[in-house]
Amino acid sequence: MTYWATLKSLYGTMERLRTDKKPFDQKVKDENVTTWLSPTLVGEVKFTEWTSEGEMRHPAFLGLRTDKRALDVVREQASQPRYAS
Repeated sequence: MTYWATLKSLYGTMERLRTDKKPFDQKVKDENVTTWLSPTLVGEVKFTEWTSEGEMRHPAFLGLRTDKRALDVVREQASQPRYAS
């Protein structure tokens, strides 16, 4: 699928999920200009790291995941590497 076809398909999918209700209680930056969606899609994003403000540094959208439910997604925590003694 071409870049533009992917964007058009994604837009159509997201347009059907638009809602006026924010799906969580936390405040977000630029909330007054945010478009909210019902939380049913799972996107895969690669990024460099989390900032101290909790935002992704250098995020890149890789696509939608169909093998996971939105309710099963959690923010993973990095573990300390184990060093051999």
